[in-house]
Amino acid sequence: MPILRRRRGSSARSARTLPLEMREQLRQPALGAVPLDEDGSAWAVATTDALVVFSGHSEPEHYAWDEVEQGSWDAGERAFTLRWTDLDRDDLVLSVPAGTRDGNTYASTDVAPFAKALRQRVEAAIVHSTVTTLPSGAAATASVRRGADGNLYSVTRPTMSQVSDEEDAEALQALENRVREGVGLHTR
Repeated sequence: MPILRRRRGSSARSARTLPLEMREQLRQPALGAVPLDEDGSAWAVATTDALVVFSGHSEPEHYAWDEVEQGSWDAGERAFTLRWTDLDRDDLVLSVPAGTRDGNTYASTDVAPFAKALRQRVEAAIVHSTVTTLPSGAAATASVRRGADGNLYSVTRPTMSQVSDEEDAEALQALENRVREGVGLHTR
């Protein structure tokens, strides 16, 4: 008689996986996935090239990793928030339920694999980055990113259009030139 027995029935708690019909639509294997609703009909999936969001539309939405400036997890709100390199885009908030229910079966949501893949893929898109303080005292960053097509490009925070002070604009341009030179790109 076995000493340890597996519990069966409606109280079984196991991680529910991405539905097969969604996995079949991916171009690459899933590195991590989280449900976006309790019935498991909407999911966010991290692949090598993109964040893929299945939200009930006929086609999933794809977001290239180089477009993501930062991703964060708020455990209290149970939400991932993605901020874009394009400041005109609204943040993407992915609300994750504590678990999903399929009939009488409940599966708790483990966000760790998705969070790890999100962090790794965003960091992998950044080739080189540096931070400085502008003459006005404002913090500024410049980074070189690898686009989905393999090409390198640079991004600054704040953007040049957001800087009105001439000294700050010159310092920001020098910062951008420094990161571009660091990877062999032409300076502006």
